[in-house]
Amino acid sequence: MKRFFFGVLMLLPLVGAQAAPLAVGDTLQPFTIADQHGKSAQVDQTTRLLMFSRDMTANKLAQAAFATKPAHYLPDAHALYAIDVSGMPKFVTKTFAIPKMQKYVYRIFLDRDASVTTGLPAKKALVTLVHLDQLKVTGVDYASTADALTRAVEGTRP
Repeated sequence: MKRFFFGVLMLLPLVGAQAAPLAVGDTLQPFTIADQHGKSAQVDQTTRLLMFSRDMTANKLAQAAFATKPAHYLPDAHALYAIDVSGMPKFVTKTFAIPKMQKYVYRIFLDRDASVTTGLPAKKALVTLVHLDQLKVTGVDYASTADALTRAVEGTRP
């Protein structure tokens, strides 16, 4: 019995292993994700820019970039901002984080269980910028400033 449990424990790192992060040339699979108000949107062939973060420092960059923009700013640019909140305790997410986010004009799409954003590359304190053309990844960059985020969004406008 001890050998069985030891064997299972040895396999755990393999179970958690992920595929290589999304890279230029890859095709992103369409997905649906809900925002801070519970309203869904889809990342599909019309999405030109998928912005993503996993930490609060990067989220503050997005807030600085988009807080003063009109609600239609990101949708008009076919851009979407998503965050992975799976590491946050559910109590904190529901009681503090989401109510605070609900005050923001721009939509923040929440991956509550890391199922949607698992393959997206991320760097601490940076917002990942995944540039898309018909779901094909044409570029992966990282924004370290609010200005860089707005330049990325402006670059997607038709």
